[in-house]
Amino acid sequence: MTHDEFVASIRERYVDLFDPDNTEGDWAYLITVGPGWWPLVEEYCAESQTLLREHGETGKWFIRQIKEKFGELRIYIRPVAEPLNVDWYSETLRDIDPPQPTPVAELLSDLRGQITEQANRTCEECGDPGGLHVVDGWYRTCCDKHFQEWQERKGLK
Repeated sequence: MTHDEFVASIRERYVDLFDPDNTEGDWAYLITVGPGWWPLVEEYCAESQTLLREHGETGKWFIRQIKEKFGELRIYIRPVAEPLNVDWYSETLRDIDPPQPTPVAELLSDLRGQITEQANRTCEECGDPGGLHVVDGWYRTCCDKHFQEWQERKGLK
């Protein structure tokens, strides 16, 4: 399966998890991880969709981006922005405390932590057991085979 095919399958099966206003340009950068982590992305989407349905929160949260950063799987999910009521806002601004985490936000955060922890032990390229490797300030989570190939491409071996 190609990356484009994987993204298309995620878009189709988990339509409620993504902003319907995303453009094709948005989708080009929305999911940018290697195939070894695709099963983890699939698991995250399936479990978050179930969680949101169980709590009546479908369509209230959108995945904004799934990427690798510093060798770690990053999943950004945010609640859908509420339209701003300017009259209410100006009258009550001084009385607002920062919002408290909701049970759904905490469950989504816990799920993201579990999936990220699995990714920390999984080669992003092939899905085999792996770990974090650093070369010249570049980070990558991969197995020994893909670490060696990475070093060779960088001319370090």
